[in-house]
Amino acid sequence: MSEEEGVLRGIDYKDPLVKYRGERISYTLKKLLGRDVQLNETFLVDTYYVHYLPLPITKGKSEIEKNKEIAYSLVNSTLSSDVVLKNREYSIVNSAVSLALTVSYVQNLIEELERIKKTSQSMEEREAAEEILNGLMKGSSSKEGKEQKNTNQQSMEKVLRQAHEKAMSKAIEDANSVRNMQKIVGGNGAGTGSVLTFEGEIHEVLRLARNTEIKKILEFLSGIPKLGSITKRRTTRFSKGELYGYEEGSDIERILYSELALPDMLFYLKLAEGQLLLYQKQIRETLGPIYLLLDKSGSMDGEKILWAKAVALALYSRAKRENRDFYLRFFDNIPYPLIKVQKNAKSKDIIKMVEYIGKIRGGGGTDISRSIISACEDIKEGHVKGVSEIILLTDGEDKIAETTVRRSLKEANSQLISVMIRGDNADLRRVSDEYLITYKLDHEDLLKVVES
Repeated sequence: MSEEEGVLRGIDYKDPLVKYRGERISYTLKKLLGRDVQLNETFLVDTYYVHYLPLPITKGKSEIEKNKEIAYSLVNSTLSSDVVLKNREYSIVNSAVSLALTVSYVQNLIEELERIKKTSQSMEEREAAEEILNGLMKGSSSKEGKEQKNTNQQSMEKVLRQAHEKAMSKAIEDANSVRNMQKIVGGNGAGTGSVLTFEGEIHEVLRLARNTEIKKILEFLSGIPKLGSITKRRTTRFSKGELYGYEEGSDIERILYSELALPDMLFYLKLAEGQLLLYQKQIRETLGPIYLLLDKSGSMDGEKILWAKAVALALYSRAKRENRDFYLRFFDNIPYPLIKVQKNAKSKDIIKMVEYIGKIRGGGGTDISRSIISACEDIKEGHVKGVSEIILLTDGEDKIAETTVRRSLKEANSQLISVMIRGDNADLRRVSDEYLITYKLDHEDLLKVVES
């Protein structure tokens, strides 16, 4: 077996796409580790395809050369892992999840082996970790025929099993976060036209997936199965739209062909009396962008802002499904920079938005009037286009400058939907076109906001 061959059957390791996979994983590992680790790329390729392929099969043990035995053992351990088998329904033919599993697994495997090599009190375990690391590196075949350390087989198996199990556990956790992100903000759901794979930015996605707050938000949202089906559709009748029924009338443009076969006298009689059988047709109206104002004042810190951030990502998820632009502005006593995510945004733009949401912390006072006026200015000055509704999330009992706010909303030709978090604001209630109060901050409250 040559250096360019791995341990799986049916893989052409010289194929440009297969080589690209190995190079991509090496590049991502370098980004995450902060250094270049000269790993054998066939091992990286095999680890990837173990998750990606519907039915990966290893070669026979007699076909495996000595320098591939460590990689062979790790691949077999992965294939026989119950947690990997359970996860396969999400990883098969899903390049982002398979890549996340591979990169996270190999990164944690290397780090665990290096930790054992440096800190284990057992010399045999330190030597085993070193030998395993060497066996995964490029050029490991060059050691064949040379004198090698006679490492205790029991220590080898123990270290290999320990490093593999720890690495796989962390990899599954990371991959689940990536899958949740792909599902919630990447458009991976029934009825969506395209899916953002995040494959090109997987190192950034993994960093986000390991962010404690983002992980909590994604886990919270992933527990709402209905979230992926929430859409708002507005239709209007139009003679050249889609067929959805039948009716009587005199609109010749929509007439059923069978009516044209009627005798002339009967046809003209039905035409005069508006009794011709016609197609009912409609077109779907284009929905405007979603504009969200989100309070980040000191009183919002903790559970409130975490829930509000989940609402923000859920609203973005809905905007993506409905092919709408999404705008987000945080505020406390001052409005913060406007975040824009266009309906055709690239994955890197979405990642930046999620990262920004994760970094925001509660703090400062509350100026609701100023935030609403800023949103109206965005609309009037053309910074955002097509916005007809502004959604406000706050817990503030701030005094509202009612006259100024009403005038700004009117000039911007926009309605205000206010969501009050565990509180009430009589001024805000009066200036809002729709006013909701949430107390439990659970899935039900979130759906109530997202569906409004």
